[in-house]
Amino acid sequence: MIRFGSPEELGWLLMVPVLLLLGVWVRRRRLGALRRFAGGDVWLERFRSEVSHHRRTVQTILWVVVLVATILAAARPQWGTRVESVERRGSDVFMVLDTSLSMAAEDLPPSRLSQAKRKIERLLTSLPGERVGLVTFAGEATIACPLTLDHGAVRLFLEPIDAEAVTIPGTAMAEAMSLALASFGDDEDEFSRSRAVVLLTDGEDHEGELEAVLDKYSERGVRIYAIGTGTSRGAPIPLRDAKGNGIGYKTDRDDRIVTTRLVEETLESIAFDTGGSYQRATVSGVEIGEIISELANLDDGEFGAVLRARYEERFQYPLAVAIAALIGVLLVPERRVTGVRDGGGIR
Repeated sequence: MIRFGSPEELGWLLMVPVLLLLGVWVRRRRLGALRRFAGGDVWLERFRSEVSHHRRTVQTILWVVVLVATILAAARPQWGTRVESVERRGSDVFMVLDTSLSMAAEDLPPSRLSQAKRKIERLLTSLPGERVGLVTFAGEATIACPLTLDHGAVRLFLEPIDAEAVTIPGTAMAEAMSLALASFGDDEDEFSRSRAVVLLTDGEDHEGELEAVLDKYSERGVRIYAIGTGTSRGAPIPLRDAKGNGIGYKTDRDDRIVTTRLVEETLESIAFDTGGSYQRATVSGVEIGEIISELANLDDGEFGAVLRARYEERFQYPLAVAIAALIGVLLVPERRVTGVRDGGGIR
């Protein structure tokens, strides 16, 4: 069965009939201009007699072959497979950071979010050779930084993150985890790179749908290492004005102060269901050492070699056809080759 490695390139085939119609229109315009220049059909026929209509048709067909074959080559046709053994190498790690308003609670001083950002900083320092990305979520999930080896870029996007700047309230944790999984991509490199997610949150999920997302993680073998950011006793959520001054605490509809608590049961389930681990955040950051150690084990070839069926690339065949057709265009001129004898020569 034929498949294409870059099927999106096939869309260019729609341009072929458009270009053909454009060519017909241009030729008709040229013919009209030539008729006006010649001043009559007699001279027009003399001009036209210099051009071989048969060769022009052949040239047009060859140009169509060049275009179609080039597009097919760019689409990377593949058929036939071969099985190869591939060693896993390196890791891709997404940091998934909760930026909801509850992360402004101060039961982990100076705040939950500040502690979570410090832990990401330490992880970046300890993962110098790995690609790292950053997903943030509150009422919706966002890719703050795609996977990159440039950890300075991750820090650049991490530094200004503030729970009090969230415009859409809520905690879309399931959406953020789904976005991180999709952002790993589904290319062939998945077989050779270990992939993991470090989830930093207080575990309050107001959107649900976690079970379906966890099933996808298990299917793809991506582990989640959860860091519970908060305490079981909880804390109120401070509110601040534009200048950062405290103006009170968040209250419910009955005007009672809301207390946000760490939901460890949810985070433990997330971690264990995907083969990862759960750690409770501390001010000292001792738990980060455990996470770093487990991530290092992924990169040490814990999964060993895997067998992969690779499709054989066949782009060279349409590319060869395109080159041959292009050579044909150069060898078949539109004008007739005429010889006029003059003193024994031809000119």
